[in-house]
Amino acid sequence: MKLAKVKVEYTGGTVITERVMLDPETGQVQLPPRLYSLMNAMDGTECSPSFTLEYKGVVVPVEREAGNAFKVTISPELESGARQFLQAIASPTKEQRLQNGRYAHTLSAASIGGAVGYAHSASSWDMQTLLGTLALGGLGVVLWYAGLYIMKGE
Repeated sequence: MKLAKVKVEYTGGTVITERVMLDPETGQVQLPPRLYSLMNAMDGTECSPSFTLEYKGVVVPVEREAGNAFKVTISPELESGARQFLQAIASPTKEQRLQNGRYAHTLSAASIGGAVGYAHSASSWDMQTLLGTLALGGLGVVLWYAGLYIMKGE
């Protein structure tokens, strides 16, 4: 059993986010009692919701079976590490976007630190030293703005 995040979205604007237990082999989803009772209460006043589950970075729809059982269909390709890696690059989640932005900021700080170290270690200032220092400093600035762009201001 694995923990997974589900999102229940109703047409009226109500959004419920909760963690559930997922059996990846069978696709069975076990809802916590709180979520199950909330969904039953909402069924009386709202249209059927959009019910999705996020597993390994991929969002899949949750289907209601007979009775009180819920199930998802997990494709075997989801287990592939290469697919998960490509998914993180092509359409990252908010958390992955923030981590990528932090990494770009870290590389930016390293680049600017490298420019300072490179400039201070030069025995004489010539064109190569000047260009190397400017390149590292410029790369630091570009990486800083790239980090801000990746994080989208969050």
